[in-house]
Amino acid sequence: MALDSSILIYHLEDVEPYAELTEAVFAAIAEGSPLAVLSTLSVTELLVQPFMEGRRDRLAVLERFILSLPNTRLIPPDYRIAREAARLRAAYGVRTPDALLTATALSEKADAFVTNDARLRRLKGEGIGVVVLDDYA
Repeated sequence: MALDSSILIYHLEDVEPYAELTEAVFAAIAEGSPLAVLSTLSVTELLVQPFMEGRRDRLAVLERFILSLPNTRLIPPDYRIAREAARLRAAYGVRTPDALLTATALSEKADAFVTNDARLRRLKGEGIGVVVLDDYA
């Protein structure tokens, strides 16, 4: 399973009505079924706000959370992922960050991409399930 940045944000900020859903996602990952994939691009997206606000305390909490996620692989974009992201962007018109996140999921053979962006349902044709939290909230 691959995670969109929004899933981390919802979980860490306890955003309703998604808190229960993200809690279930992270509990399942902690148990090892499924294993999770997270693009380092999500790290960038998650840490922007604490940097903007000068919140070193919040930055430390978020980094500790990211680096201690069990059964989760952090994957940096490489040439192969960047190329796949370009293909996805051209084929589906998705934004570059979304293309990079989903290309990472595809490169790591994730069976699902958990997001709350309904526009990414277009990517189901790529052989990956797109799980949209709003469908379950």
